[in-house]
Amino acid sequence: MDRNDALNLRHIVDAIEQLERYTRGMSENEFASRIMVQDAAAHQVGIVSEAAKNVSTEFQDLHPKIPWGTITRIHSKIVGEDYKLNISMAWDVIQDDLPLLKHTLRKLMLA
Repeated sequence: MDRNDALNLRHIVDAIEQLERYTRGMSENEFASRIMVQDAAAHQVGIVSEAAKNVSTEFQDLHPKIPWGTITRIHSKIVGEDYKLNISMAWDVIQDDLPLLKHTLRKLMLA
């Protein structure tokens, strides 16, 4: 694995782990009421998106089952054109999508 790809995968996994720490033990209602956690979560999702954009095309082509295009757009999916966080969409991404991505990337990083 290319050094830059490894670094970008590490950034993605680190951001997801930070999101897990921010939201551990939290309900969606609590997340919706905690503006600072929402802001921090939006920032970490932004890191996931940006780091995924920097993963080489060669690496992406070697791993076509990973939805790279979706990952690079995930921040714009949860933050609308009005720059407001879509709470329920952000919650679903944080709780459902990103843990699966973390698991997949960790396996690749260990290979």
